[in-house]
Amino acid sequence: MKMLTSTLYVMARQVRRKGGSKDTTIDHDEESNKRVKTKHGRAEMRTVHRTAKRFNPDDEEVEEEEFNDIGKEEIDEEEDEDTEKDGDFDDSGKAYNALLTLLKSEHPESRKPLKQDSSIPEKHEDDEVAGVNVEKAEAGENDIEEEIDDDEDESSNGNSMDKDPFEIHFNQVSDTYITKQEKLVVKDAGKWTIEDRQNLVSLGYTNMTQAPPGEQMHIPQPIKSSSMADYPIKKRILDAFEKHYPQDFKELNGFDQELIGPMLNYKDISFPHKFKNTTYRKLYALHALNHVFKTRDRVIKNSTKLHSFREAVKEGSKDKDEEEPEFRDQGFTRPKVLILLPTRNACYELVELLIKLSGAEQQENKKKFNHQFYANEAPPENKPEDFRETFKGNNNDFFCIGLKFTRKTLKLYSSFYSSDIIIASPIGISMILENPDKKKRQYDFISSIEMLIIDRANQIEMQNWDHVLTVMKYINKIPKDFHDADFSRIRMWSINDQGRLLRQNLIFCEYLTPSITNLISSKSQNLGGKVRFKPLTNSSNCVMNSIGLKLKQIFQRFESPSPILDPDMRFKFFINTILPSLTKSTSYSDGIMIFIPSYYDYLRIKHYMKTSTKFTIGSIDEYSTQSKLSKTRQNFMVGKTKILLYTERLHYFRRFEISGVKTLLMYGLPSNPTFYKELVRFIGKSVFKEVADLDLVFVKILFSKWDAVSLERIVGYERAPVLCNSTNELYEFR
Repeated sequence: MKMLTSTLYVMARQVRRKGGSKDTTIDHDEESNKRVKTKHGRAEMRTVHRTAKRFNPDDEEVEEEEFNDIGKEEIDEEEDEDTEKDGDFDDSGKAYNALLTLLKSEHPESRKPLKQDSSIPEKHEDDEVAGVNVEKAEAGENDIEEEIDDDEDESSNGNSMDKDPFEIHFNQVSDTYITKQEKLVVKDAGKWTIEDRQNLVSLGYTNMTQAPPGEQMHIPQPIKSSSMADYPIKKRILDAFEKHYPQDFKELNGFDQELIGPMLNYKDISFPHKFKNTTYRKLYALHALNHVFKTRDRVIKNSTKLHSFREAVKEGSKDKDEEEPEFRDQGFTRPKVLILLPTRNACYELVELLIKLSGAEQQENKKKFNHQFYANEAPPENKPEDFRETFKGNNNDFFCIGLKFTRKTLKLYSSFYSSDIIIASPIGISMILENPDKKKRQYDFISSIEMLIIDRANQIEMQNWDHVLTVMKYINKIPKDFHDADFSRIRMWSINDQGRLLRQNLIFCEYLTPSITNLISSKSQNLGGKVRFKPLTNSSNCVMNSIGLKLKQIFQRFESPSPILDPDMRFKFFINTILPSLTKSTSYSDGIMIFIPSYYDYLRIKHYMKTSTKFTIGSIDEYSTQSKLSKTRQNFMVGKTKILLYTERLHYFRRFEISGVKTLLMYGLPSNPTFYKELVRFIGKSVFKEVADLDLVFVKILFSKWDAVSLERIVGYERAPVLCNSTNELYEFR
C-alpha cells in the first residue's frame, strides 16, 4: 500500500511538472508562494528589487464602493479622457501604457514588442537587462592596431600637456598629494571652502565654487570663450561638432559657456535646468568622448613606445641593462565613463548624439540597438508638455549597455570589460551589481570609472533612488579579479583605492531635492572641486506668481527641531491642529483634497483617518488599479466621498485632472514646483464650472524651516526666509 502511494505521488509530481503554470491541481495561494520563492527571470527580479514592497494596512478591506450613476457620464467624458487615451491611442501610447503597468508591483511588465527585424534573432528581451554583456573581451578585441587614432600631437587643440586639465588631473597628480588629501577629505571629513560665488543675473542663476580642505590642485582657471575652438578638445571631436552644430561651434550660449569650462577642468557639477534646455547634453557627451579618446590615445602611444624599446633591446641597439620606461596610464579595467539615465529612450537619444560627435563612420549592432531602444510612441496630447517629453519613446527602464570606440567604428553591446563608456539605468546596473545569484554578481567593470554622469536625476528619483545609492556603493571599488590587468601600467592612486578622489561627478536635474543635493555634497570627494548652480527664483518669476488665479493661499508653519524628526512633527501637527478643524475651517463640507508628497506619510495618514476618525475618505496612489482610480475620482466629484488623499508619484506618472476640488490641503510642498500650479488649478476648474466660489475656496500648505529650498521655488527667494524664520506662523497670499 505504501509503495502504491509513493508511486502515485511520483506520478502526480511528474504531471504537475508537465502542466507548468496551467496545472489546476495547485491552488492559487500555493502557486503564488512558489512564484515568490523562485527568483529567476526578469519578472521576479523586478518584483523583488525594483522597489520595496510597501505594506498597505487596508489591502484586505473593500475600499471601493459601487459606482454612483449620478455624474458617471460626466466623468467618463471629462475626467477620464486622459485615462482613455492612456490605454487606447494607436502608435502614440504603447510605451506609456506599458510604463503604467510597472507601477503595480504585483504584475510583471507587459509590453507589445515592436515589429521584429528579420536580421535579429527572436529573443525574449524583457527577460533580461537590455545590452548586458559582462563576458570577457573576445580574442583580438583589444588589438592596438585597430584603435590608433589620426596622427595628432599629444597636445590637444594647440594646448600643451602641461596646461591640459586631463593631464594635470589624472596623470601629473602626485601620490603624496593624494594621500595627504585623502586624510583631510575622507578620514577627517574636513570642511570644503567656498572659493567663489557668482550671480549670473542675465542667465537667472547663481553658482558657487567649492574647494576641498588643504592644498588645491594646480589646474588653470577654466577657459570662458564663446568659440568651441578655444577649448582643449580633440580635433576629431571638434570637427564633428562643427559639422553637426555649426552655430553652437561659433557662438556658445551663456549657459554653455558657464558649464563647459569647469566641466573640462574636471570639477564636479550639479546643474538644475528647465526641461526645455537640452544643450547641456551635447556638452557632457562631448566631454565624455574627449576624455575617452585622450585616455586611449595615451595608452596606445605609450604601448607603442614600450614595444619600440623592447624591439630595440632585442635587436641590440639598446643596452639590455637599460631600465625600461614606466608608464602609469591605466586603471584595473577599461571603462572610464558611466552614464545613468532613466529610460531606454533617453539612452537612444544619447547614443545618437555620441555617434554624431565621435565621427564614427560605422556602428556595429545598430539594428539590434534600434530594435531594443527605439519606439515611435508618445503620451496623449492632452498631457502637459514636460510630461510628454519625459515619457515619450521607449519607457523601459531596464538596460545596461557598453560602448567601445575605435578609429572609425562605434561598437554597441561590447563586453563591459572592453567598453569605454557604459550607459545604464540605475535598476539595470544594480541588478548586475547585486544579482540574486551571487555567482553572477559583477562590479569589477566599474572599478576604474573616472567620470560619473547622472542625467534627468528627478526622473530617476521618482523611479527608485536606492538603485543610485547601490551604484555609489560599488563604483571605484577594488575589483575581486584583475582581468589580465598589467600592474606595471596601473596608476598608483587606483591601486591605493583612491580613485573616488579623482572621479568627476556631473549631475543634471530639473530641480534640486535633498537626495540629489546629498549626492554632490556628501558622496562627492573630487579633489578638483565642485561647482553648484542654482536658479534665481524671485517673487516675480516664482510658480505662485504664474497660477493666474487670485485665490487664497495660506502657508502654515509648524515647529520642527531637526530634519530627522520632521516627519513625526508634521504628522503630530496635522492630527492635533489641522484635522480637528478641517471641515470647520472650510466653507464646503466636501471637495477636500489632501496632497501628500511621501508615500510613507500617505499610508500613515490613510491608516489614521480610517481607524481614528469618522471622515468619509477616498485614497488613490501610484499602485491603485485603474478601476479604483476611476471609481474614487467619480465618488469624489459627485460628493459621495468628502475627502480625497492623493500622492505626488501618482500625479507624476498620470497627471490627472481632478474635478470637484474646493479645498486643497498640501501636507507638504511638492518637490516639482510645476505640480503646485497644476494642483491649485484643480480648484480653478471647480470655480470655472461654477461648483465653487472663488472667494470661498482656498489652498493651505504645511511647511517647516527644513522646507526652505522647496518653499523658495514656490514663493521666491525674498519671501522664503521670512516665512521660515519670522515670528508669525501663518501667512496668506492672493
